[in-house]
Amino acid sequence: MDLPSTSSQGGGNEVVRSNTDLKKTKLVRIKSLLYSLGYDRKGKSLEKGLGIELHKELVDLFIEQILDGKWDESLSTLRDIGKKYVDKISLLILEYKFYELLSGDKVIEASKTLRYEIAPLENSDEITRKLSALILSPSQNLCCQESGLWFRNRVLEDLENLLLPTKSLKFNHQHGKDEVPYNTQTLKSSGQGEVWCMQFSDCGKYLAATSGNRVNMWEFRESGEITRLNPLVGHVQPVSYITWRIPNDFQLLTCGVEENVKRWEISPTGDVSCLHTYRRENLGTVSCAWGPDGESIFAGLNNGSIVMWNLQGEELRIWEGSRTTRIADLAIARDRKELITTCNYRTIRFFGWETRSERFIYEDVDIVSFSMSEDGCYLLVSLANETIDLWDIQGENPELVRTYEGHKRKRYVVRACFCGRFIASGSEDSKVYIWSKDSGRLVGVFVGHSDTVNCVSWNQARHLMLVSGSDDHIVNSWDVLEITYLTILLREMDYVVQQMMELMNQLQI
Repeated sequence: MDLPSTSSQGGGNEVVRSNTDLKKTKLVRIKSLLYSLGYDRKGKSLEKGLGIELHKELVDLFIEQILDGKWDESLSTLRDIGKKYVDKISLLILEYKFYELLSGDKVIEASKTLRYEIAPLENSDEITRKLSALILSPSQNLCCQESGLWFRNRVLEDLENLLLPTKSLKFNHQHGKDEVPYNTQTLKSSGQGEVWCMQFSDCGKYLAATSGNRVNMWEFRESGEITRLNPLVGHVQPVSYITWRIPNDFQLLTCGVEENVKRWEISPTGDVSCLHTYRRENLGTVSCAWGPDGESIFAGLNNGSIVMWNLQGEELRIWEGSRTTRIADLAIARDRKELITTCNYRTIRFFGWETRSERFIYEDVDIVSFSMSEDGCYLLVSLANETIDLWDIQGENPELVRTYEGHKRKRYVVRACFCGRFIASGSEDSKVYIWSKDSGRLVGVFVGHSDTVNCVSWNQARHLMLVSGSDDHIVNSWDVLEITYLTILLREMDYVVQQMMELMNQLQI
């Protein structure tokens, strides 16, 4: 997420540092709490007589050290401020020092911090066990998930809660639909078609969303402004599928229902033009995907075949037979050069078009749609029984990791997507459902549409932004509060660790 500039806010919401999103009013409150740690009556009298603030410079230095990630220096400054709550605050600081080291793959340094700095402190047994589990279980740790900046911001946020123990959060600690505050915005569009498919470009700058037989386009600028571009016009049938070229975010493919595939390009000025139309005589397309190098195009056809073209439209290969279904997604596992598609209504096929290798995912109920994670390691499969399965597809044999439930789906194609450490899905009850990817628990429900929500898309460049498209012909943009995002992320991580510890205890018994 882009941090706001100092000129974008005013008054009490002024941003006081360029590398933190904490507001001035929040920092002032935290400073006053820190100031009170060494502020006894004698000090007050002396300050009043001299007309100076005894600890102001130390408190300012302490906050600056936290925000700069100077953990050891901040601990030394803390002891100079006063003795009250020093042990508790030290434990808090060291916990986030550990998280930052681990997120940077500095496992040895993190282990030393845990053993020599955290473990010897009083009342550290519980946090020591929790952090030990993160080291012992790499799949659950924080490596490469977040930057160090938000760990530092989080220290100051938690510090306020520590010094004001009666202060309640804006939401409770029970997972449920009401605990995710958000802002929503309806995007202006042209056309009155239902929104069946939508996708952000990889850089997060552009959004494409279907609307009948056209595709609406928006540009998301760094200033925060959202500008509507000219729509993509040229399909006769409704558009059912969109996919962006990676890493070139200026080209995308659109697929008309049982019609053809079109390749479009966005110019630097925002103008859009159709570069080529791909078709096969007497057959229509149902889905499309870019080849791993961006120099070829795959499409699923309505007779179950899959065709491969070069960019100029020359047919390179065709795989006939039951390779795909009439309503199907299509994806490319780039590292393995595999086509991923539903070969029948309960089976997903991984087909290596060069090696001719095959592997499969078998579900017990009909498959509605699927979505591949940004890193190509996981597949999210939406099912007809109102559940969503998360599959690890890195190994030779895909493994079921977790199942999410809570949304509604009876008749229509409803799509889900990855949102970093969360999962989002549309629903036939006109809502958007959010789960923690790691814990599997439902953590939020967004309300704002008036008909079935068919699709959702996450903005990788602005990790707090999600968009949804509905049969009400509307595209909504949802922005989650960052403090809410971080709090839920850490809380769900704690839950996963607790579950793991309980399992370990049971195994020991």
